[in-house]
Amino acid sequence: MSNSVFLISVGLLLCVGELTAETRQQTALSYIEVGDKFIHQGDFDRAIGAYNIALQFVPDFAPAFFHRAVAYERRGDVLKAIADYTNALDIVPGLTTAWYNRGNLRLNEGDLDGALSDFDKAVASDPRYVMAYNNRGIAKIAKGDTDGAMADFTEAIKIDPHHPEAYVNRGLLRLQQGMKTEAERDFARSIAVRPSLKSFIESRMSLISQNPN
Repeated sequence: MSNSVFLISVGLLLCVGELTAETRQQTALSYIEVGDKFIHQGDFDRAIGAYNIALQFVPDFAPAFFHRAVAYERRGDVLKAIADYTNALDIVPGLTTAWYNRGNLRLNEGDLDGALSDFDKAVASDPRYVMAYNNRGIAKIAKGDTDGAMADFTEAIKIDPHHPEAYVNRGLLRLQQGMKTEAERDFARSIAVRPSLKSFIESRMSLISQNPN
């Protein structure tokens, strides 16, 4: 959609009330597609503008809130992203990825309890959501629950035996617990899947050896 068409369409919002519910939803979906194209171009402001229009056509449209949250997140507006993931989940509680994404933002913001709650809901919604287990394990380490973290990393590996992040995280936790042989085995498995992790693992091993506690 060209810029001129995009701007002209804003004026058409005056007639939204005259459209059928089906037409409004189809139009909202078309603006979500426009927004997604802007996201891929790195133009987050215009993406957000497209999602705003989608929400004018369908004010309670969970996909528009979700996609706008992604745009806010990419733009660095963490609080707005969290708010929009929340809006989406209030409408459709089964949006597993929204629980996961909001959990990641909360984890990065230091809201460990909020992050754990979101990851809990993500794995409850999708028991095979590997990254939710992995990141919940990271949150549990931050809370001091090393046993729970170990269980989550192990569960992630059980679901996907070729998941490098879970092997790395379990390996680092094992190394901190003095399980050097088991840790090295996890590191070897992660590097076999993703060789680029080798330098990261080596740097983390060095830090742990310098600060064993």
